[in-house]
Formats: sequence, structure tokens, C-alpha cells
Amino acid sequence: MNTLRYARNKDAVGLIKLIDTCFREYPNCILDVDNEMTELKNIYSYFKKKNGYFWVIEKNKKIIGSMGVAPLKRNLELHKVYITKKERRKGLARKLVLKAEKFAKKNNFEKIILWSDTRFKEAHSMYLNFNYKKLSKTRRLHDISKTTEFYFEKKLN
Repeated sequence: MNTLRYARNKDAVGLIKLIDTCFREYPNCILDVDNEMTELKNIYSYFKKKNGYFWVIEKNKKIIGSMGVAPLKRNLELHKVYITKKERRKGLARKLVLKAEKFAKKNNFEKIILWSDTRFKEAHSMYLNFNYKKLSKTRRLHDISKTTEFYFEKKLN
């Protein structure tokens, strides 16, 4: 059985393992926790400082999914939506994204926004299926993986 719960700082090892495993599915996609994603070491504290929240999905005491949200002006930004490959296509990402959308509507955000690595084509399909619009703007992170990201948004009524 899967358990959706708020993340804790002590989830660092499991969260890092989840994201590292997801990154390894793509060529030249490298997780550098010490220099580029230090927030993974203290995920609860990091999102609390941003007035946001971070959730994990556990199965048999292993983290199999994650998602964070943080306000950005009148928008709610999605962060780190990851599901282990074995657990994909079971509705877990949908559950997370719907949770974010419900939170956004309840708190009167105008839209949900997110950035996604151009290599994450499966995720892009998912967001498009959830009625997110992929706009033309991109950004380069100048990181070890030479990441370029696409911008997605969904306006809330």
C-alpha cells in the first residue's frame, strides 16, 4: 500500500535515491546534490522557508514518488515531481498533481507553473494530458547536466 505524506528532512537519503534513479534514465542527466541540489538534504526546511510544501509517496518504507509546491507571486510552482519507473502509469503522478491543483485553487492562485527538463518527454506528455500548456519559453540551468527546461502552465478558474 502507498502512503502519501509530508516530507521530513530525514527523508534525504530516500529522496536523493528516487531522483538519482530517475535522472539515470536519461543520457548525461547527473544529480549533483552537493553543488546543485543541496535542498534535497533538508527538503522540509527548504520548502518551509519558501512558504511551500513537499510530499513523498512511500511504499514498503521506500520513497517512490515526490512533489513540492511553492508560491511565486500569484502562481503556485510545482517542483520535483518524480515517480520511480516501476510505479509509473498507476495514477501516482496524477494524485500528486491533483493535490497541487486543489491546494492552488483553495489558496486563490491564478495558475500553476513548472519547468521540466527537455529530456523528460514522458513527463511532458503527462502534463499535456493534465491540460497544462507548454509555452515557447525555455531556460538553461548551466549545470553539470547542461539542462535546458521547458515552461508549462495551467490557468485556474
